[in-house]
Amino acid sequence: MLDKNLMQTTLDEIEKLREEVVHLHEPLDAHHPRYKSILNLKQYLILRSKDRTELQEKLFLLSLSSLGRSYAHVGGSIETLYQQLYTTLYCGKIPSLEPQMEEKYLSIEEAIALASLNTYNLFGGKVSSKLSEQTTAIMVTLPSNAADEGGKLIHELANAGVNAFRINTAHDDAPVWRAMADVIVQVNATRNEANKIKIFVDLAGPKIRTGSIRKVEIPVTVGSNKTTKELYIFASSDMKTLPEQTDPLTLKTEPAHIVVEKKFYKKLKKNATVKVKDGKKKKATITILELHNDYARASIDKKVHLDKSIKLYTDEAESAILNIEMQPEPIRLFQGDILNITEEDVLGHAAIRDKDMNVIEPALISSSFSGVFEHVKVGDRIFIDDGKIGLEVIGKKEKLLTCRVTRAKVKGILLKEGKGINFPDTIIKTAALTQADKTNALAVMDFADALSISFCQNAEDVRDLQKLLKEHSREDIAIVTKIETKAGVVNMPEILVALLNWQKSGVMIARGDLAIEAGFENLAHMQEALLDICNAAHTPVIWATQVLESLMKYDLPSRAEITDAAMAGRAECVMLNKGAFVTDTISVLTHILDDMHQVLMKNRQLLSKESLWQ
Repeated sequence: MLDKNLMQTTLDEIEKLREEVVHLHEPLDAHHPRYKSILNLKQYLILRSKDRTELQEKLFLLSLSSLGRSYAHVGGSIETLYQQLYTTLYCGKIPSLEPQMEEKYLSIEEAIALASLNTYNLFGGKVSSKLSEQTTAIMVTLPSNAADEGGKLIHELANAGVNAFRINTAHDDAPVWRAMADVIVQVNATRNEANKIKIFVDLAGPKIRTGSIRKVEIPVTVGSNKTTKELYIFASSDMKTLPEQTDPLTLKTEPAHIVVEKKFYKKLKKNATVKVKDGKKKKATITILELHNDYARASIDKKVHLDKSIKLYTDEAESAILNIEMQPEPIRLFQGDILNITEEDVLGHAAIRDKDMNVIEPALISSSFSGVFEHVKVGDRIFIDDGKIGLEVIGKKEKLLTCRVTRAKVKGILLKEGKGINFPDTIIKTAALTQADKTNALAVMDFADALSISFCQNAEDVRDLQKLLKEHSREDIAIVTKIETKAGVVNMPEILVALLNWQKSGVMIARGDLAIEAGFENLAHMQEALLDICNAAHTPVIWATQVLESLMKYDLPSRAEITDAAMAGRAECVMLNKGAFVTDTISVLTHILDDMHQVLMKNRQLLSKESLWQ
């Protein structure tokens, strides 16, 4: 039996909400080509500006549609609820509509059609408003060698069902990017317009990375008990023939390999022994197990460290070790250590110690991006290498930060060159579009279908790229904003309005840097909020970072990755990174997306027939 009192109080609340949402105090340009999407975005922000939990509970008790499913058509959903309640309460009487009421909100049908069209404009495929059709696109990041062997990998991925390829300008150079694009153009030559594979080009943005580390001579270690006592021996001209040794499932470390003089290699015999003495006068014996034209497999009876002073010798000949190279000095950090970070262009180095191993000068690393430290405060957190190294700023000079290590593995962690540095507590006021990005944009402009702005923080970043594209008459190129900072999340409404001033646009939830900047524990909430607000603006979303990464790299996914991939289906596109098993991963991802679409689309349960228990 209907609870009329509950219905009346619910109607009263809906009427108040209707007044708030439909009658905007902020005037909008009704002639704007994306007016309906901007209008709905504003109405969504009003809806979410207050706690509506009690109203949601009343709607649930009346078995009415949840406002949680209204984000793409807020005004239309509220108007529908208002009319349903009014008509039921007043015995079929239909409430009279205000003049031009239909111009003050977006209908559900219009919202679905708009979202579908915007997705089509960005990824191709087909325009579909049917809930039963699974249309989530798949994007794959191309590795540096993607165009090798006539673009074999690109052709293989295209046949596997990829809808878009991503070229990352943070790596390689213009000739490599163009070679990739040329292969994609070849693939597209036999496809109709709707099924052409799109080329998305990432502009690197102001990514802050660790600088170079000074080079030192590092001995080759052989015979480690932690890995294997096997090693490979090569003649100087045959190094390129190193056999595949790494097990992708166990990640077992490959045996060491040493390079010897060619005349010495020719004297080796199967089952013969080679004597060696390391820098600490430690003797060892190498036994030749297999002997081939291009390499020998051997074993060593104990662990030794080989440097340039070492000689290998048999009864007939001797040789130096030729593959002792200058390599970055290992900087191993432990929790509680001190690390200095500088904006000066200097080489990093490990901590300098006296003869008693006391630190007389802390380890040092440079930062690739100047002008950041002026915004950093003592007490701020810093993370390096995707959060593997955590730091706290304990001292500050003009171009030098003194930090204490707060996060590191128990056995220490190596600080390496070119690793990302994140400042989650610091508002870094710098434009997302660097001069290098502008140069790279010009280099790819004639083949890119979309350009992505890395570290987009506000609407001005969007307008900077729009201005560049307009100057070169390329308003047809789509713009994607990568959201990977707290500022980008906070400024999402203004970023979306700026994107809606462009014909084709989208948003990438770049969960790698975002997790570090916002905190891993906050990522789940943030990615949901970003999906919701983009849904309100009918703006397609790309779900990125570490999707099925273990499957991509090692052919064995984790259980958590499968669940993550299933949730990714609520976005309009899922992005995969590089990996040896990418083709198989595409097949698995397609199956997951198809399967989950029978259950969930966006925030709507589709209630298809459940056959698991039939």
